[in-house]
Amino acid sequence: MNSDDTPVLSLDTLAALQSFLAEKQELDDRFEKLKENAEEVFKNNRKIDMSDFQEDWQLSQFWYDDATAEFIARRALEHTNKDDRIAFISSPTAYVAFRNMAPERTNAYVFEYDQRFDLFKDQFVLYDFNKPLDFARAAEMKGKFKFIVADPPFLNEHCLSQTMETVRWLMSDDAKIMIDTGAVMETLAKDLIGARITGFHPAHRGGLSNEFRCYSTFEDKSLQWL
Repeated sequence: MNSDDTPVLSLDTLAALQSFLAEKQELDDRFEKLKENAEEVFKNNRKIDMSDFQEDWQLSQFWYDDATAEFIARRALEHTNKDDRIAFISSPTAYVAFRNMAPERTNAYVFEYDQRFDLFKDQFVLYDFNKPLDFARAAEMKGKFKFIVADPPFLNEHCLSQTMETVRWLMSDDAKIMIDTGAVMETLAKDLIGARITGFHPAHRGGLSNEFRCYSTFEDKSLQWL
């Protein structure tokens, strides 16, 4: 406190704040540059780095690490053909990894509340889990997706239940489903969609305090049920 009892930041706190603001500005500038050059990036199939997108904790955004994103994207790639539709629901990290692997696969869609991802144009679907069937082209998309990845943004029964309503709407009869969410959601994931816990442990760049697990309706040589 100074003599007027006005709070004053210490030099260390001020330096940390300035560093945080500078880093935020750098990330904002990188994203704006990506957005400005989006047409060129997509035309030339240049890879996109998720570090260009700053996590928004108010939206409960926690990006996967590279190994996790690539593992999930690889499952989608290996279990679909080029004309099959794939949905990445609230899972932009895995979507970007998939796009980097197979930029020619234009039937992969990212369902997201965060409108920064509208730079993916026709592959972006504005999505709010609170309105699970209220999104553009919903009627046309019903029952058309062969592979669906879902990562409900909030760890509670309501969020998972609403997201699974979207999944059930989109999935074809032979669809394969992956869900990444907390370990406490195991019973609900099985009850809602028949997904079983697997031995794969999704990891995040900044880590998470909650135990995070992967559930699926299928197995393969790399993804096994417990």
